[in-house]
Amino acid sequence: MIKFAVASAFLLAASASAMAAPFCLVLPMGAPQCMYYDGAECSRDANRQNGSCQINPTEVHLPTSRVGDYCLVMTDGRTTCGYSDPSQCSRDALIQKGACSRSFGAGPKQLPDAYDPNAGR
Repeated sequence: MIKFAVASAFLLAASASAMAAPFCLVLPMGAPQCMYYDGAECSRDANRQNGSCQINPTEVHLPTSRVGDYCLVMTDGRTTCGYSDPSQCSRDALIQKGACSRSFGAGPKQLPDAYDPNAGR
């Protein structure tokens, strides 16, 4: 019976280490802590510690979407791209316990034209 308990504990530990978490807590002067399976929990800890919750690039592969600049990543790895507004994407991420990330197909952030009289207003 003891051998069975030891073997099951070993298998459980091996399977837990093989599955990487899809969300990472990134602090300003620290290494990413990729241990979050719940995006809402990751966001709460990020807000509390003045960091950010980002996707784990080794686990989650975003599609190259040219429709929107932001993608919503759910805890099961599904993605919904097509958000043009980061605040809308972040709001949906809080509701669905996911995270919002910039799409790989998104163009670079555009700076306002300094010669345009209405730039930035």
